[in-house]
Amino acid sequence: MKQLLGLWRDTWWLWLGFVVISVVLAMAIEWFFALLIPCLPVPFVYFAINRYDEDGNEKADL
Repeated sequence: MKQLLGLWRDTWWLWLGFVVISVVLAMAIEWFFALLIPCLPVPFVYFAINRYDEDGNEKADL
């Protein structure tokens, strides 16, 4: 859980931007873009597990 909080702490603005862009595209172009929003947790969890340790600190680059 701390991995998810660590990623959110460091990149909250990026994920919020993805949601805003998806909503704007859904409203302006096609509702299909709204389907991107439920897909966002998948890469979020992937990056949290791979980039952060169990304490929520960023892992050292290998």
